Amino acid sequence: MRIITLLLAIICCLPTQLYAGEIVLGTIFGLKSSQAPTAQEALNGALLAIQKINNSKGEIKIRLEIESTTSETTGILKGANKLAQSKGIIAATGIIDDNAALTAGPAFQAVQLPFLCTGAQADSLSHIGSNIFTLAVPDIRTGQLLAEFTTNTMQIDNIMLVRSDLADSTARQADSYARRFKRNGGKIMAEMRITEPDPDLSFISKKLQELNPPQPTNSTVINDTVGVSDFVDSAAGITIQKRETEPAKPQVEAVIIFAPARIAAKLLKQLKEDQLTYSILGGTSFDTVPMQQPMKDYPSTVYFASQAAMDRETPLVRSFVKSYKELFGNVPQTGYAALGFDSIMLLAATAQKHGTTSAAIRNGLGQVKDFEGVCGKITFQGNGAEKPLYVMQFKSGQKSMATVLK
Repeated sequence: MRIITLLLAIICCLPTQLYAGEIVLGTIFGLKSSQAPTAQEALNGALLAIQKINNSKGEIKIRLEIESTTSETTGILKGANKLAQSKGIIAATGIIDDNAALTAGPAFQAVQLPFLCTGAQADSLSHIGSNIFTLAVPDIRTGQLLAEFTTNTMQIDNIMLVRSDLADSTARQADSYARRFKRNGGKIMAEMRITEPDPDLSFISKKLQELNPPQPTNSTVINDTVGVSDFVDSAAGITIQKRETEPAKPQVEAVIIFAPARIAAKLLKQLKEDQLTYSILGGTSFDTVPMQQPMKDYPSTVYFASQAAMDRETPLVRSFVKSYKELFGNVPQTGYAALGFDSIMLLAATAQKHGTTSAAIRNGLGQVKDFEGVCGKITFQGNGAEKPLYVMQFKSGQKSMATVLK
């Protein structure tokens, strides 16, 4: 896959002379950072969009200039400044990491170059300036929607919350989730805070064991299928295990995890080794390439937030997955591939409708209404997109969409 992508990148970046109808876009991803595998999926989606547009009979053709960065501030700034100062680029897209986007955004704003952030979710991004746009559902909204899913659909009242204190996207989701969950009457029986990048997580297992009271001898487990009709485009139902006789002491019904992917993966592995098999709900950090195998291996159901669902039965999604597999040899593992694709398609559609200048892109993006993307219908309110958030599930090692939240 890497060889194919590199070849495509080389083709996209060849210094050819512009011809009538051709526009130049820039893209920037952390292909040299810890998020490289997931960033690569987003770039693959963008490259697939370029192929689709350039092979069509439409008037717009696109040449793409690609910048690959590290996760360090200097590397991000270097890549952003290079694109911002490149002659001929009318708009840019890319970046899936909040801190990287907050670093790069001012460089694009300074030169009045429209930048559509592919996957970063910090609510403050769209406040940098009139040229900075965001596509992903923001962190605060993500936390709120997942709290509603917990209380309304999973029908869970008592949880353990494992949360990041690292001032990152997962921390913002955790704050928002906790506020809404408690407002809905839920009880956080323990709040376990992650304060370092590579923590010893044994304290979480110990706390779970302390909170798990012995079950009454006359208690039996029944399966209760919970409908999800409160949500649009939902799955048929979600099966929740409930006890006919509740224990005298409230028990943890689910473990909610808002932590960076490397920590969440480590925690799932530890819980499995300690034979602590709770229902798990994770934030968008679960929708990354490194998390796929740990979720598949975990013996209980794992729910997590995603910006797109690759198993939605729509012609556009089916066509996207098929074309992605044909080009890169495998189906996309995360929703970021869809975001990369939709970002390019949005910029191209805006140029087609409003004009091929930076000013036209800047003015046109804010007017987008009900754009049909792989990640669902997209409408911009100001500089931020409104789109669905999906809840995916790994159950018995198989991934599928549980429901979609709006």
